[in-house]
Amino acid sequence: MPKIKSVSVVVLNYNGKKVLKNCLGSLSRQNYKDYELIVADNNSTDGSVELIQKNFPKVKIVINKENIGIPGLNKGIEKAKGEYIITVGNDTKFDKNFIKEIVDVAEKDKNVGMASPKIYFFNEKIDTLGLRGFKSGLTKDVKNEKEKDKIFCPSGCAELFRRDALESLKPREYFDNDFFCYADDFDIGFRIILNGWKFAYAPKAVAYHMHGTTMSKNMDKSIYLGDRNRIWTIAKDFPTGVLIKNLHWILLLQLATIVKYALKGKLFLILKSKIDAIAGLGKMLRKRKIIQRNKKISDKELDKLIKGVF
Repeated sequence: MPKIKSVSVVVLNYNGKKVLKNCLGSLSRQNYKDYELIVADNNSTDGSVELIQKNFPKVKIVINKENIGIPGLNKGIEKAKGEYIITVGNDTKFDKNFIKEIVDVAEKDKNVGMASPKIYFFNEKIDTLGLRGFKSGLTKDVKNEKEKDKIFCPSGCAELFRRDALESLKPREYFDNDFFCYADDFDIGFRIILNGWKFAYAPKAVAYHMHGTTMSKNMDKSIYLGDRNRIWTIAKDFPTGVLIKNLHWILLLQLATIVKYALKGKLFLILKSKIDAIAGLGKMLRKRKIIQRNKKISDKELDKLIKGVF
């Protein structure tokens, strides 16, 4: 009988008191023998931590000194003991067999470095099966089972990582500390793929996502961060050959986003995101040197995984 793998579930929280009971309640009732729950809290001020301490005393809490966004998960991952790490947002809930099903899929191939569940909205319409990556640097959620072969990496809502895949990342940061949020899932997934690991989709691992509870009231920030971080992901992660081959598509996407948001009255916002992205390229290019030096996948293999342009 195969040994049960230890699992650490790391929940990111920032002022999520209203949704935490759903999330931690469903995670506390999993049909899996060896797992721990960790909440990485981004300095919440709404009583979230007190709620956890009162209602979920077995949950470990890691408190970040400020709201640092998605990279707040990194502190939780550092404390995790599991052979597999599952990262989730606080606006989620999970079927009781979620951990078992997603680990079972990853265990079928030792080269699987990450896996994605089937994620529904709370109204049971499909939210995402994972992210599709495009040669222009664009990403889209795959929502149809018929297109599951086009999934490149998991969506940030709920992701499973093999610990060895996370530890293979260099420079030694899991989620990029400069991103805050948006495109962080594409970036970490891209870097894991570059390091020679595979992606797997776990259709029987079911999660539910309320979606956008943290950033829904700040659409401008969402647009700004999404665009800036997409540029940084391209700069860091696209190998030189892939970058040169697809440069015209990348530039076309940049132009298209300017036109799109200019028509929505947000020209200065989208220009600011691109100016700030360029201003941060020095740091991203320093990371790029390390990332590309450790690359284990060929450009030809990568080209097969990034399908389509837009």
